[in-house]
Amino acid sequence: MKRSSAPFRRKLGQLRFPYLKDAYGHHAPIVYLQVWTGNRWLYLQAYVDSGASWSVFHSDVAQLLGIKLNRVKRRYMTLGNGSVLPIYLKAIRVRFAGDEFSVPAGFSDALGMGFNLMGRAGFFDRFSMCFNDRARSLTVTRLS
Repeated sequence: MKRSSAPFRRKLGQLRFPYLKDAYGHHAPIVYLQVWTGNRWLYLQAYVDSGASWSVFHSDVAQLLGIKLNRVKRRYMTLGNGSVLPIYLKAIRVRFAGDEFSVPAGFSDALGMGFNLMGRAGFFDRFSMCFNDRARSLTVTRLS
């Protein structure tokens, strides 16, 4: 898997991620992050979504992480269009922007967007995210 969206450092504690193209060829704030499988780190792409409370990954990712969804409490997440998405919420270990930490993440087989979502919980309290659609870049600043 080619990871051409490598961030570059602008200032101490600040990284700039160029937007990647989505499945339709549009530039979007899609970044790489790593998730811990129990014995190795796995690279995933996720769309940075400031409107999402939690990060949501397809249920296939839960299998890769060794998470048994039948042992995780089911929750419901209301989407912007009013529909409800059933998710299984579980804390996972991630690496992003040079830091390693745990975040609550939802897993769902009903995620029909074709990409994973990076939501606010666990990320936006550690980093300031500045979207620049004109420059097609996301600037991530570590909060102290």
